[in-house]
Amino acid sequence: MSIDAVTSDATAITPEAATSEFLHSLSKPAHILVAVSGGSDSTGLLIALAERLKSHPHDDITLTAATIDHGLRAASADEAREVAALCASRGISHFIRRWEGEKPGTGIMAAAREARYALLAELASEISADAIVTAHTWDDQRETIAMRGARRGQGGYGTGIADAVLFDRRIWIVRPFLSCRRAEIRTYLVTRDVSWLDDPSNEDVRYERVRTRMELAREPVAEMPADGGADRAALSERAAVWLDEHVAIHAGALCAVARPGLSADAAVVAYTLSYLAAIFGGSSYPPGRTQMERVLEFVNGANLGRRTAGGVIFDLRRDALYLMRESRNIAPVSVLPGEKVNWDGRFEIENFGQTAVRVSAPGAGNATIFPANLPGGVVKGAQAAMPSIVPEGGDKAASVALLPRLAPFDRFLTRFDLTFANSLSVAFGREAYRRLPISAL
Repeated sequence: MSIDAVTSDATAITPEAATSEFLHSLSKPAHILVAVSGGSDSTGLLIALAERLKSHPHDDITLTAATIDHGLRAASADEAREVAALCASRGISHFIRRWEGEKPGTGIMAAAREARYALLAELASEISADAIVTAHTWDDQRETIAMRGARRGQGGYGTGIADAVLFDRRIWIVRPFLSCRRAEIRTYLVTRDVSWLDDPSNEDVRYERVRTRMELAREPVAEMPADGGADRAALSERAAVWLDEHVAIHAGALCAVARPGLSADAAVVAYTLSYLAAIFGGSSYPPGRTQMERVLEFVNGANLGRRTAGGVIFDLRRDALYLMRESRNIAPVSVLPGEKVNWDGRFEIENFGQTAVRVSAPGAGNATIFPANLPGGVVKGAQAAMPSIVPEGGDKAASVALLPRLAPFDRFLTRFDLTFANSLSVAFGREAYRRLPISAL
C-alpha cells in the first residue's frame, strides 16, 4: 500500500469536507447504501461517512454498505469478506452480492458496471435505501474527461462524470467524492490506521482507463478541466422549452417537429434531435457525430425528402420534420405470463395474462390513434414499425401493458439531462423521472 504524492489543487477538497457537504445536501430522512469494493476510494468514503455520522449524529440518516463480488478474480470472495469484517468492526450493516452466471468475452468492464449497478439497485429496493453512493474521485473525473476527449468524434454530448445518475428509473447513484483527490483519500485513511485493498486490474494495460491513467501520470497535474456539466444542464433546460413549443409525440411511434423550430438555437436543435433519434431508434446512445452532422445539414437545407440515421427515418415536409423507426430489422419476441421485456429498445411490454404473447412489427395499423391532419404517408410509415401483440397457443385475449421506452435515459440518466428528460418523458405519456435525493453538489 503506497501513498501518492499529494499535489495541491484549488478544485480538490478534503474527504471530510466532501462528506459534510453531501450529508448537508441530502434530503432527509434518508437511508444511503454505500458501494464498497475495499479499494482506497470506497473505503475512504465509507469511513468518512461513518465518522461524520458518529461525530455529528443524524437520527434521520441510516448508513448501510454493500460489496459486489464480480467473481472475476480468485481473491474476490475473500476481499468481500474483508470489507464485511471492516464494517462489522465499525458497527455498519453490510451485504455481499455476487455477479453470477457466464461472463462476456468482450466489453467486460461495461458488463461488470451494469451488473454492479443492477445488484446494488436490487439490494437498495430490498432494504428501502433512498440512494446509492459511490466513490468516484477527482482522478476518475480527470481520466474520464481525457478519454471522452480522445473519442470526441463518436457523437453524443460528452461531459465528465455526473455527480448524480438515475439508474433504471428507480434509484439515484450519488458521487460525493468527485472533488477529492485519491492521494488525499489515502492520506486520510493512513492517519486513521485504516488499510485498503489494491485491485490488480488497475494495473492492466488492456483497459483504456488504465492506459489513460498511466499517460496522465507523466503529465504535470493542473487544474481539473471543465466537466461541461453546467453547460449541459443549461442546454437541457433550453431544450425542454424548445420541445414543449415545437414537438409533438404520437403513440410513442411518431414525432413531429414544426418547421419553425428547426431554425432555432442550433445547439438546442442538435441536442434534441440526437436524443429523439436515439429514442425512436431504440438506442442507448445518439447517432454518431458524422451521422448527425449529415442529418442536421439535411433538415436545414432547402430540399424536402427523407434521410435515415441510426435506424430512424427523418422525413422533411413543408409543414414539419417527422421522425419514425425504420421498418427493418425489428425482431419479434415472445413474452411469457408475468414477464416484462424490452421490445426493439422502444417499448416495455409486460404480460399480465395467462398465456404467452408474440410481439412483432408491423402493427395492426389503427390509424385513428393519429391526428387526422397528419400526412397519410407519414402515418403509414409509423404504423409499419409499431408493435402487434398476439396471444400464442390459444384464443385467450391478451392482457398487456405497453409503455414507451426512452432508451438513452431509462437506464442511465445524468443529472445534467434531467430537465429535458422529464419534459420528454411527459411528452411520451410517461411520468416524470424520480426526484433527486440531494441538492446539486
